[in-house]
Amino acid sequence: MLDPDFAARLAERFGTPLYVYDLEEVERRAREILAVLPPGSRLLFSLKANPLPAIGAALAALGCGAEVSSAGELAAALEAGFAPADVLYTGPAKTPGEIAAALGQGVVDYSCESFADLDRLRRLAAGAGVRPRILLRVNPAQAPRALLAMTGVRSQFGFEEEVLIAERDRLAAVETAGVHVYFGTQIQGTDALASAFEEAAGAAGRLAEALDRPFAVLDLGGGFPWPFATAGAGGDLAPLAAPLAALPGRLGRNQGAGLWFESGRYLTASAGTLVTRVLDVKASKGGNRFVVADTGIHHLGGMSGLGRIARPHLSVEGEGGEGEPFDLAGPLCTPLDCIGRNVVLADPKPGDLLRIPNVGAYGLTASLLGFLSRPAPVEVVHRGGEGVVASRLAIGRESLA
Repeated sequence: MLDPDFAARLAERFGTPLYVYDLEEVERRAREILAVLPPGSRLLFSLKANPLPAIGAALAALGCGAEVSSAGELAAALEAGFAPADVLYTGPAKTPGEIAAALGQGVVDYSCESFADLDRLRRLAAGAGVRPRILLRVNPAQAPRALLAMTGVRSQFGFEEEVLIAERDRLAAVETAGVHVYFGTQIQGTDALASAFEEAAGAAGRLAEALDRPFAVLDLGGGFPWPFATAGAGGDLAPLAAPLAALPGRLGRNQGAGLWFESGRYLTASAGTLVTRVLDVKASKGGNRFVVADTGIHHLGGMSGLGRIARPHLSVEGEGGEGEPFDLAGPLCTPLDCIGRNVVLADPKPGDLLRIPNVGAYGLTASLLGFLSRPAPVEVVHRGGEGVVASRLAIGRESLA
């Protein structure tokens, strides 16, 4: 939890709303994942969770690679210090311009999600004289125990496993280095996580048999869970160590393949706190009471990315005694701008600071920043209260004619 006195000093210096990220938390979470992965495994940071270069730099320093799915994320990864050779470019709709630019910047690893995607990459790489390392993103038939399943359901992501096997002749002349499987996000429980990684390895094994070739790389995805905008922590990852340690010996045809894993949420969620100031406290019909703050769904997830409106539990500066329920509303001119229902607050007053925890992942980056043309919050990165670096995401309009 962000120290309230430090939060108050930052709010005085930079104003509110304000996102604050603790690099020590990022490093702590990374070490927790790295401790349970098989020796020699590679951990990729998914920049979609939080593309701030300072956060990426901390993870690059720990030996992580980067997973990106846009030119903007690639730019952030390179600015953070990730080498182009340590970047995996993913996504179901990579344009020719994006691919050409990434090839020109030295990115060689690509996850291909369809035959059109594969053909486009091969054509552009041949024209650039580059030999890409291609991973086939596979959508297995199994669905995970996840809050957001991305396999075993209708999806725009990846090749259906049965389609790849049925059309294996189309891949006969294609040099493919590996398989990429991402079962889903927020996979609940270490048993479910271990099962997802084992099933991903199994899908890669079935494909290796069908294509009659081994793969050098198996990206088994992620799904490490962490709460969003509510107090608490992710589960203990230590029980994952044993099943993951056994995984390299159960790869069959893919014995000796490099194992890659991905994480964005687990690595960054706990590092982030949104600090907001109370502007008004008012009553409404039916006994409902509202706290109106200077942040809302345009700054915290909202209807974008997460597919829902967040209803977080909040911590309040100087809280004490018994609290009462309030709805926490933001400054936008829409009744949708309510980020917390029945939030228990102890005597909130205009001017109070509220702190929303666990928003380092998919907080600002999944929000409707352009809505109502309000400015983005300041983002502050620190390490133990020192080395404060502050910036604001610029939103503007480019004249094209």
